[in-house]
Amino acid sequence: SAFWLPRFPSRFSSANNHLVAELAGEFVLAHALGRRHAGAWEHLLAELDKQILPDGAGAEQTPTYAAFTAELVLVAALVARDAGVDLPAASKERLMALAHFIDWIGPGASFGDNDEGQVLTSAHEADYPASVASAIVGFTGGVPVGEPADDFRALLLGAPMQSAAAPSGLMTFPNGGLSVWRGAIDGHQVNLRFDHGPLGYLSIAAHGHADALSVCLDIDGQQVLVDPGTYLYGSGGPWRSWFRTTPAHNTLNIAGQSQSIMSGAFNWSHKAQAHLRSSSASADWSLSAEHDGYLRRFGVTHQRAVRRDANTIAVQDRLIGPARDAEIVFQLAPELTAQADGNVVLVSRAGVPLLSIALPSADFTVAAGGDTPGQGGWVSTRFGIKAPAARIAWQGPVDSSGVLSRLTLLGH
Repeated sequence: SAFWLPRFPSRFSSANNHLVAELAGEFVLAHALGRRHAGAWEHLLAELDKQILPDGAGAEQTPTYAAFTAELVLVAALVARDAGVDLPAASKERLMALAHFIDWIGPGASFGDNDEGQVLTSAHEADYPASVASAIVGFTGGVPVGEPADDFRALLLGAPMQSAAAPSGLMTFPNGGLSVWRGAIDGHQVNLRFDHGPLGYLSIAAHGHADALSVCLDIDGQQVLVDPGTYLYGSGGPWRSWFRTTPAHNTLNIAGQSQSIMSGAFNWSHKAQAHLRSSSASADWSLSAEHDGYLRRFGVTHQRAVRRDANTIAVQDRLIGPARDAEIVFQLAPELTAQADGNVVLVSRAGVPLLSIALPSADFTVAAGGDTPGQGGWVSTRFGIKAPAARIAWQGPVDSSGVLSRLTLLGH
């Protein structure tokens, strides 16, 4: 490995976490063998700046791969420290930006691909990114975020000396294209994430999913509206495709088609471009974003506005262009149940009502599981595992005047 890594580095569309792993390995091996590392350290730090964006989001559009990249850098930095070389201040700031991002998105939050790759450990971890964020703070001496980890990573790399209060308010990560609102509604602690970012990193966006304008919602620390996850990579076949599609996510799709067009298990031939149109951080906060993924095929731009209205979260979808029949999806976590009454769906956990979703009309289906992708909802709770989960799918015409869905949190 010490001989081949510097001679055949990953390039072009594979210059993502693969390259980071190669550079970290090259540097650590060179140190262990007492050899020159031929610029691997400097190249690794340059990749850190590319693959962790200035706002702390991962360029690959997945927090688990961002944490994987950061952990590789931390391991190399530990070796460098032993050799008397410290991390530059700018690199520490970039790592701390990631720790800040992970703290905001909240425990267990996931989107894009996740194959559970880890550097220092191999056992399943309930919240790997949070553990890496804790190690970042411990190693760099930065301002604490979240709860200090108590694991092997903390033993080797360090952990904060104290915990930090959960963030609150509205935060937008402009480079990563994610807005997060955390606060209280009707006595419940709410974490809402609104995706308006790019599909992924480099030309093929290998680990991104077609999830522009999707909304995920946690209530009292429990996931309610969720990202469907990953399930499998090369061996997944049609299931690999399903978990990457727009219809699997909490957003609008047209004719069951994804916003971005797949051309392989890790490739996209056409990538939707999304951006944030407006935001307001007032008490009744609001966000508005759009993407052009359906413009070429269907002649429309999808706009979505998300806002707080008392104890309700209003989600308004518009198609700018000719009216089109569309589907609006709300994917529930596996342990939740959904009961329909007219145009309203009551969402419960273990018989306790959590949320009501008032849809534009009673033209919707609620289905979980199925023999083939798309028959009902599926959520991959871990790599290689998929669980049936209620998928609420409203169907109807959408035009520039829009249709409105209301998410109402139910009292204790």
